[in-house]
Amino acid sequence: MMALLAVACNQISERMLDHRMDTGIIEYSISFPEVTEESITASLLPDRMTYAFSQNSFASNFETAGGVFKNRIVADQSTKTLEHQLKIFRKKIKVKMNETDVNKMLSAYPKMTVIKTDDIDTIAGYRCQKALIIFEEVGMAEIEVYYTNEINMTSPNWCTQYHEIEGVLMAYEIEEFGIRMRLQAISVTAKPVEEDLNPGEEEYSTISREMMDIELAQLVETFEL
Repeated sequence: MMALLAVACNQISERMLDHRMDTGIIEYSISFPEVTEESITASLLPDRMTYAFSQNSFASNFETAGGVFKNRIVADQSTKTLEHQLKIFRKKIKVKMNETDVNKMLSAYPKMTVIKTDDIDTIAGYRCQKALIIFEEVGMAEIEVYYTNEINMTSPNWCTQYHEIEGVLMAYEIEEFGIRMRLQAISVTAKPVEEDLNPGEEEYSTISREMMDIELAQLVETFEL
């Protein structure tokens, strides 16, 4: 009994000492290193992304001004499932993925090596560590990313190209719609996010990953991104 009580007390103490936020919303600013501010494309692109999170799930969302298109990803690490929703004008489509599908998607990304450094910076009030991303493909420039361990998420990047990084990404780059984006956290707000993490959107039609790729390619062509 004493041994069981000691274990229980230790577990409670660990939870009490862990003050890391485990539910909330991160807002990121978005910039486009390869797009000039004067271009028509720049006026069509979103400048903010919201990222609702709990310990095991997240939902990222960004959309253009006027709602021309909306891109939303809802992922659950505990069930290894992901749903990608895309709204283009009035068309609403989605792809549902399991762990096998996610691994297949990740295998198509350029091969990279993550080099952790001792450099530290503060982003949106959080202590962040810097890492360098080196690509095997010749000609691909290295990327600097910053991540924090001060937010309580389990394997937050499990379904992204940055799955080797355990912390929450606070400054990083991705490629969407054929264009490179730089995201940097500007605020973190603690709040309940059950509704934000609900995939919902039942009016979205389910299609295959291959068809989603075709839709994205057509979107890029339409806006000449």
